[in-house]
Amino acid sequence: MKFLILIILLTFFLFSCETKRKDISDVLASVDGKTLTLNKIQKLNPGLPLDKESLPLMVSSWVTNTVLLKKGMEQKLDKDSLLIKKRDFFFENLIRSSFLDKNQRVKVKVSNEEVLNYYNTNKESFFRQTEEVFLEHYFTEESVVSKKIKSFFNLNKKKDINISDFLLEAKTVKKGRTPDQFSSFIFESKDDIVGPLKSKKGFHYFKILNRYKKGSIKGLELVYDEIFQRLQKGKEKDFSLFYLDSLKNTVEIYINPKYQ
Repeated sequence: MKFLILIILLTFFLFSCETKRKDISDVLASVDGKTLTLNKIQKLNPGLPLDKESLPLMVSSWVTNTVLLKKGMEQKLDKDSLLIKKRDFFFENLIRSSFLDKNQRVKVKVSNEEVLNYYNTNKESFFRQTEEVFLEHYFTEESVVSKKIKSFFNLNKKKDINISDFLLEAKTVKKGRTPDQFSSFIFESKDDIVGPLKSKKGFHYFKILNRYKKGSIKGLELVYDEIFQRLQKGKEKDFSLFYLDSLKNTVEIYINPKYQ
């Protein structure tokens, strides 16, 4: 029996030593004896990479925050009643939002039929207010490559060039509403290929995929995601109101009729 007790005590002692083991990782910085080690900074910044580029900024930020906190504590700001009220107010809001996030998660379903019905009912909101073009933007810094791109588009010479390597983006450009130095060239031209247009950085080409007149209606395929988001947010809002009402029914509430 005594031997068993001894084993238990020894195990407890070794466990206590293990939990109190000192942090022997490299010390990165210190402020009046308070140290920042490699292990601590990993715990302070979970998921962030610790490399030669990011580490100095993290250390500098820790030193700044530690100095400010130390000086604030020296001035007894941790006892300031106004700051305590602000802290409590922030913490209470954090509890509220965390409760809603945890308990109000619901998978709102939006059907294709609902999207189509919304589109047909609200078509007036999908008319274009100005001319638009949908295009691909190609770019190169080199004059020699620019000539190859030009030959590719104008003469269909596909040798010695992979045109996709020079594609910057595909986007919709609205006439008069896009702060783009090339906008006027794009809308004044009737060609499908606009370019080369030279800038300080290099040579630009624009492949016009579609042109849309002012007053034309956007197809459902272009606005599907937008409608889906509208319907989803609407359903989530409705559920939120219903959920809050159900919560209020679980507690006793009194509101003075004078202030209703």
